Amino acid sequence: MEAEANAKPTPAAKPAKPRRRPRAAVWALFALYLWGLVELGSWAGLWALQRYKGIGYVPAQLQGLITKHRVGIEGHLAQRRSYMVPDRELGWVVAPKRNKRGYRSNRDAIRADREYAPMPPPGVLRLAAFGDSFTHASDVANPLTWEARLEALDPKIEMLNFGVPGYGPDQAFLRYQREGRRFHPHVVLIGFMSENVGRVVNTFRPFYFPNSGMAFGKPRFELDGGGVRLVPNPLPNPDAYRRMLADPEHELPRVGEHDYYYQRRSKRSRLDFLPSVRLAWVLRERFDQPIERDGVYNPRSEAFEVSLRVVEAFYRQVLADGSVPVVVVFPQRRDLRARSEGEPPVYAPLATAFRERGLLTLDLMGAFDRYDPQHTLVTKKFIHYPPEGNAWVARYLADWLREQGLATVEEVRARMAAERSKPGSGS
Repeated sequence: MEAEANAKPTPAAKPAKPRRRPRAAVWALFALYLWGLVELGSWAGLWALQRYKGIGYVPAQLQGLITKHRVGIEGHLAQRRSYMVPDRELGWVVAPKRNKRGYRSNRDAIRADREYAPMPPPGVLRLAAFGDSFTHASDVANPLTWEARLEALDPKIEMLNFGVPGYGPDQAFLRYQREGRRFHPHVVLIGFMSENVGRVVNTFRPFYFPNSGMAFGKPRFELDGGGVRLVPNPLPNPDAYRRMLADPEHELPRVGEHDYYYQRRSKRSRLDFLPSVRLAWVLRERFDQPIERDGVYNPRSEAFEVSLRVVEAFYRQVLADGSVPVVVVFPQRRDLRARSEGEPPVYAPLATAFRERGLLTLDLMGAFDRYDPQHTLVTKKFIHYPPEGNAWVARYLADWLREQGLATVEEVRARMAAERSKPGSGS
């Protein structure tokens, strides 16, 4: 009894504290919630951009060659009698003495139904045009090109067509240096179609046009101080194309090392399933020095600056060779549509920059203003100018040459002396 009396009372058990969720788990759930909101918002942003702006995530980096590319390359290697063939220096050229779909080339790979002597005949004004498919006058037969129509308007004019489909002004410049100057033209027309700005930063055409059947490599110029430096064609010979066919996963990164689209456009990745990743690529493509901004060229883009410097170098070279250079700007259908709606053409900033640099520039929008004031042409579906468009270009160019005092050999010689005396002409 005494032991029971002396025993200490057992303390009452403390109530159990409620278990708290680990702090880390709470933050993890919160992070997942935020991530979900980001992905949902990104998905909505992608939908809105596609729905209202026509801007979508279109991966441009090739991981391999599609069937169209392989068929094209295999055709080149088989040396089929194509109208255009690969070229070590220029990427590709019109083949000499070809006749295909109304396109005929002479022995010097000039689009023409006759040959031209190295020197122009006495008293004949020789013009030579360099550029892309608009210079080439694709989609019409030889007699309907603006070059042939210009010759028909004045028998004292020779108009040599060095245009090549798909060319950029960089390739046109290189072709002039290699082949054009030996024909001693009095006037050199440097063709620039408004979409060309995208070609000067491209080294493999499918990087620019993923579904293109022209699976050719090409040279390009890169910015170098205040000028440009040449990056040679990364696919200069048949062996290079064979390596491409055999191991595209290894060869494509090499070919794309200097290609704007390969390096900067949307790239396929294992995280493409995330809307946020796709949206980030779209926004980078759109806002990290895009080639276009607000419907016109972006003067801060690499493509704009390369275009300006290449055309200016071309112009100065022609002048140094003793010919009068003229930059001829070809509007495409979207520019004609903008004109009909009272908007500036996409190339407006670059045309302004040409003139500010003192380059004699002919904007062919004037031809459509003069001969198509009702904007009838824009209602038609076309890529290159139809026959009437070529006729308008020829008439407008003939009038412009007369207005500028460039319609005869004597006038051109006087103009050449004046041009070469200008500051910065390189003379």
